[in-house]
Amino acid sequence: MEDRNAEPHPVREPPVTRPIVTVLSLGGTIASRPGRSGLVGPALSAADLVAAVPGLDRVAELRVRDLVRLPSCDLTLELAGEVAAAVEEAAADGSAGVVVTQGTDTIEEMSFALDLLVGGPAPVAVTGAMRHAGLPGSDGPANLLDAVRTVACPTARGLGAVVVLNEEVHAARTVRKGHTSAPDAFRSPGS
Repeated sequence: MEDRNAEPHPVREPPVTRPIVTVLSLGGTIASRPGRSGLVGPALSAADLVAAVPGLDRVAELRVRDLVRLPSCDLTLELAGEVAAAVEEAAADGSAGVVVTQGTDTIEEMSFALDLLVGGPAPVAVTGAMRHAGLPGSDGPANLLDAVRTVACPTARGLGAVVVLNEEVHAARTVRKGHTSAPDAFRSPGS
């Protein structure tokens, strides 16, 4: 017989599992802010970048790692090899995808190198910002959110490296920077 005065048992929802996404920071405008002298340079860590995006932790379980903190003109092919190894290490450690943050001046070259060097199906999104964190309308947080959303999506598996900026996803093999300061600087001509 059922006791009508008994407290109802709470319904337990299964825990929500979020994909693991690793954010690797290389520096660049996305990690830059004005210093005491007024000069702008890479000063923010991967943890700082992630903390600046409200709700990002609802999209994925985040792991962060700083590889270097350089302007993009100082990134080298040797570093691209190190980034590729870090991407593969993150994927082997359970990351569903990896986001690389860096300066936009060499984002085409780094994303293309990663497309060639990284094996396996885990997606890689390279992102940055056209406006540093000290400017009104800084685009870094929105670009980082979009990049994490992209690599967390199961349909991104097997795409290789992509560039995510200004609410657009570009294949690494076709993306080109067409403007030095506009937020919509990146295009994929003919594709």
